Amino acid sequence: MQQFDTSPKTLIPEERFYDGEPDTPRPNVPLSPGVAAVIFDAERKALILKRSRGIYWSLPGGRLDLGESAQRCCVRETLEETGLQTRIVRLIATNTDPHRIVHYPDGNVHQSFVLCFEAEIIGGELKASAESEAFAWIGRDELDSFALIPDSRLNLIDAWANQLAAFIR
Repeated sequence: MQQFDTSPKTLIPEERFYDGEPDTPRPNVPLSPGVAAVIFDAERKALILKRSRGIYWSLPGGRLDLGESAQRCCVRETLEETGLQTRIVRLIATNTDPHRIVHYPDGNVHQSFVLCFEAEIIGGELKASAESEAFAWIGRDELDSFALIPDSRLNLIDAWANQLAAFIR
């Protein structure tokens, strides 16, 4: 049975990500599965985006809608955030570590639950949206040059490992 913090929600100025820090808040909403897409260019550099609502960079992605598959959600979210049409190539990782928490400005605190897919571009044009304000193609040696959310950082490392079987965390 899931346990949530039922105290009043704490509003914050911008989203904050935790990875097991002592001051990590407890989730106050049910688990909500999400997806992330790793898109490589010809040199195996990966696309990341600067999130509009904070200091963080991340992979394209978001939360599943009711009645939507994870694959369809990944394609939809990638299109919404980047303008790129994609198709799913493979599952890279399943991440459900209860120590990975995100606190949103509206006071909702979520435990991370992310399915990460590799996707390839089949159309569209890279463009900013309400959720993204900039883009970068990065190599593994550039990970520390960006304020990446913890899940995106781990998913990128897993993607570059090019392991046949998906990582399960």
